[in-house]
Formats: sequence, C-alpha cells, structure tokens
Amino acid sequence: MRFLCTCIPAYGHVHAMMPYALALHQAGHEVAFATGSKVGPVVQAAGLVHFPCGLEDASLEHHLTSLPEWPGICAALAGAPAPLVQLHGFILGLAPRMWPDLRAVMADWRPQVILRDPLEFAGLMAAEQAGIPHATADWAIHIAAHAYAGAALEALGARCGLADPARAARALDRFLVLSAMPPGWEYRDLPDPAALGRFSVPPFDHSGRPALPAWLQNRPARPLVYATLGTTFNQSPGTLRAIIEALAEEPVDGLITVGWNQDPEAFGPVPGNVHLERYVPQSLVLPRCDAVLFHGGFNSLQASLWHGLPMVLAPMGAGDQLPNAMQAVAQGAGVLAGPPTVPLMRKAIRQVLEDGPMRARARELGAAMRALPPLTEAVRRLEALAGTCAAG
Repeated sequence: MRFLCTCIPAYGHVHAMMPYALALHQAGHEVAFATGSKVGPVVQAAGLVHFPCGLEDASLEHHLTSLPEWPGICAALAGAPAPLVQLHGFILGLAPRMWPDLRAVMADWRPQVILRDPLEFAGLMAAEQAGIPHATADWAIHIAAHAYAGAALEALGARCGLADPARAARALDRFLVLSAMPPGWEYRDLPDPAALGRFSVPPFDHSGRPALPAWLQNRPARPLVYATLGTTFNQSPGTLRAIIEALAEEPVDGLITVGWNQDPEAFGPVPGNVHLERYVPQSLVLPRCDAVLFHGGFNSLQASLWHGLPMVLAPMGAGDQLPNAMQAVAQGAGVLAGPPTVPLMRKAIRQVLEDGPMRARARELGAAMRALPPLTEAVRRLEALAGTCAAG
C-alpha cells in the first residue's frame, strides 16, 4: 500500500509525523513525504521517499509574513486572535503554493491514503479530489480548521478546482485523527474529533550525533535542567540569554540547545554550570534530566511527558504554545513562565525541582502515554483506510 505524508517544511512538523511514517514503512508499505526541499534530507535519512512540494522552507515567523497574501489576510481578520490569523495564512497562503506540485505527485505516484500535518491543507484537497481517505497526525491541541476557518477552506477548495469545495471543507478529520496524548488531555471549548484514536507514540528526534557530550557523562550529582526553543523558534537570542541568566548560580547543571543554525560561541562566556550545545538528541538527554524548560511546542511537550518530566513553559509565537502551556499547568505537570523573564523562569525552575506532587503527576502522564495501544494498531487503522480505497 502507498501512504503519502503531506507536511509543512519545518523540522518540528516532520518530526511529529515521522513515528507514524516509520511504523508504516516497517510494516512493509511504501511511504513518501510531499514537503519542501529544506527537510528532504531528514526524510531520506529515515529511508523514506521525498517529493519536493511547495515552498522550500515554511517556518512560521518568516514565510507567513513574507507571503503576498499576508497583508490582506491580516486586514480581513483585523482584531482576531493571532492563531486564527496564522491558520488563515496556512490555508490561503501556503496550501496554494503546495497544490501544483502535489497534483503532479498524486498523478504519478497514486497513493491510497494521505496522512497530513494538521496545518497542511493541500493534502486534504488532493485526497478529496482523488476520492481517497485522509488522516491527520494530530498535535497536543486539535486544530479544528473547518470550525474556525471553514470559509477559507472552501475558498481553497474552489481555487484547487474541486467540484464541491464546501463538502471538502466539511471532510476535514472525518476519517481518522491520530493522537499521542493520554486520555484526559483535553482543551476547554475544543472537543476531541469523533474519529480520534490515541496511540503510544515514542518521540522522534533526528539524531545528528551518536553520543552525549563528554561533560554530560561525567558531571556532579545534582539536578539537570534541559532547555530548548525547538527547531523554529530557537533564533531568539534574547530569550536564550535570559535562560542562561535564570540558570546561573542555581545548584543545577543547565543544558541549552541553540540549534544547528546558531553558534554557541556567539553567546560569549557562560556560567560554569551552564552548557550550550547546538543539538543533543532528546532521546539521549531526557532520561538523564530532572526538568525541561521549553516554549510549549508539541514535540518537546510530547517528549517531556513521555519521560515523565515536570516542565517550565515559556510560550512564544505559534498558536498552540500558550494553550499547551496552560494545559500542562492544568494537568499539574508544569509551570507557566511567560513572558520569559529571568525572575519568572528562575522561580519556575526552583518550583518544578522541589514540587514532589508535580513530578509524580508528570510521571503518571508519561506512564499513561506509554500504556496506550501501540503504533502497530495505528498502522492497522491506516491500512483499513487504504482498504476502503482499494475496495472503492
């Protein structure tokens, strides 16, 4: 069977979909990603097929604001919450740029199911046009675009030449939505979709380094705090410097990853208990950690919970980060430190390290995630969708 993953070309988006793609591949299916060329090497390194589609790089803070449509979208939604404006940018700005390339892939490769990134909407239109089922690899918060941006989805469907754009808009998430979050992880006023399935999804990280830095393997017996701003929002030197200052002189070791696109040396001298690295695989470092400080992005949230770690959350620009942070606090597994000032982060770090019930709650959530049905069951559900395509 052939499964096509359609994805925004940002590393965090690819990483969130990769566990499902790899599980399908390991089950003997043909799996490909249709996404920008920037993230193609990650896809190919995993042994999967990459079809360059759409913009090369669609990082939020760069490409949405540079789209010709962006001023008009902002004007039409003046006064609306920023996440809603961003959602319209993905639908009306990025998806049309994905569409021509994706149509060619559909004609040549002929997938039986499309598995889509929650913010990639050309895949929805391609599946509806081809009459094949589609599934969504969900994040922590469900993005109900058909409820909040139905008119924009209809406009996209009309632009893509669908016979019934309104039907295509209503079809979002009607087949299967795959979630890695534990039961009870629910957002107020955002009910789970009817087609939601929860599965045990080990976090994926793109390991560019086979081993931990030497200092991590030979350090004093004191708490280790890991800090990251993910792969899209890491170019925020002011926030990273505030994290350095918050960790300074605390009785902990601090590991801060700044990303492949930044040089740790550019931050100058740092306190002796703080260590800057471009990248360390979370699968290697989190089992050694006592707490995580991050921006509220899905991949770091999932990985922190999977390892049962209490969290300090400092949301930045993406629409899901603040809701994720508030939900982690509501679940009793984290502390909000936003805006990310030095005093707030320092106080929050101390709290998560000293709060026994919070640490126990984080471990409880991690155990609940690991106890969900395995990825083989997610594969079975996706295979069943492909079977309906073959039967039709």
